Amino acid sequence: MALRGAIIVGAALLACAGCALILHGIRIPGWQMLAGGLIVIVGVVFERWRYRSPAERPDSSWQATGERFIDPSTGDAMEVFYDPRTGERRYVAQKQRT
Repeated sequence: MALRGAIIVGAALLACAGCALILHGIRIPGWQMLAGGLIVIVGVVFERWRYRSPAERPDSSWQATGERFIDPSTGDAMEVFYDPRTGERRYVAQKQRT
């Protein structure tokens, strides 16, 4: 969380510096700094929204499909859930039985 916050703060400072350059008549570098800062901010926010933790269990409106597989990148057993309202699928890591 601290790294994510530091990246957002750094990108916001970059965007503000770009605005300051634009206001002082230094247009091309100012627009580049502003665009770069905004792209980083949007990217960090999008990453948080798009790539959820596989440990998050969906609410009761989601249906288990019965599909299960082993995630090749982590080796974890995954279960597939489906939201009939939106058609979205979510992959949830199954808890290991001990």
